[in-house]
Amino acid sequence: MKKINIFILLLLSLSIFLSVFPSKEVNAKPIQFQITTPTQLIEAVNNLRVSYGLAPLTSHPILMQSAQSQADYMAATGNVTHTRPGGITYTQQLLSLGFPLAGDLSLGGFRAENILYSSGFLDWNGVPPGWQDDAHMNTMLSQNFTHIGAGISQSGGAYYYAVDTAASTSNGQMQSTAPQILEGSSGTSGEAAGVSQFMVPITLSTADAQGRVFHKVQYGQTLWSIAIAYGTTIKNIQALNNLGEDLTIYQGQDLLVLQGVTPSAPPTSEATATPAVSPTIPSTVTQPATLEPTQSIVTATLEEIEANTSNPANSRLLVILLIVAAFVGAGMAVWVIRDPNN
Repeated sequence: MKKINIFILLLLSLSIFLSVFPSKEVNAKPIQFQITTPTQLIEAVNNLRVSYGLAPLTSHPILMQSAQSQADYMAATGNVTHTRPGGITYTQQLLSLGFPLAGDLSLGGFRAENILYSSGFLDWNGVPPGWQDDAHMNTMLSQNFTHIGAGISQSGGAYYYAVDTAASTSNGQMQSTAPQILEGSSGTSGEAAGVSQFMVPITLSTADAQGRVFHKVQYGQTLWSIAIAYGTTIKNIQALNNLGEDLTIYQGQDLLVLQGVTPSAPPTSEATATPAVSPTIPSTVTQPATLEPTQSIVTATLEEIEANTSNPANSRLLVILLIVAAFVGAGMAVWVIRDPNN
């Protein structure tokens, strides 16, 4: 009895303790940012990268300058644009500021930019809708990029945001072709845009007979861009290919991206559809085959009769046979009717 009373006292003590010290919520809502400074914008992008298992990007003063100048330019003109003042390209701006840009400079190099307009400070509650497509997500999540910069500018009640990302050369030195790019023309409108020329569109592969989907990596493609195109994750691709935590992939590499996919049925061509439809229309196939032999037979029989009756010799023979038959018939009738006793 004493043991039961002690147990009840312990339960009461525990309930009083929990009521005095309430537990914290386990499923807390994600933190929402109100982006008021470039540093907060960089923090939001890097948090996004970390959530996908990617290393955060390092802030670079030149990218901070390029992003801020673009935000100021958009605020001054009222246009949300990647176009730079003076008609220079984004690549030329980075090179002129001294950023050691990596990649093929004739194609723009490894750089990208996201821009947007907001009426009031931007509330970062997940990725803004305008940045959720592949190209804008690539700006923030590409493994090719190493550095980041951000800028915010205000004009009245309008706020303009810019995020610049890029990859520097491995040795930190300018490429030998940089002077040629700076002295050349302003480049094409595509090169002047913020989207990196190295984000190669993903062409989806189909499943093989075993339900496996393989993707051949193209130059400039990343694990992120491949994962989002196939509706999977970086972790899944790493596990399927025994990559561990390695994010490095190579041009021409065959990656297993999906398993257990139902192979799509081969398309039915028009050539195979025609024979399948024809037998369902018997009037156009079976009827002529049935009637033509019958008609030919009937026609031949009528012609033979007409030919026989139109021949004079055959007609005379027929008359003689009929006369003989008449006499024989009459004699038989008389013999049958006559009473043999009379």
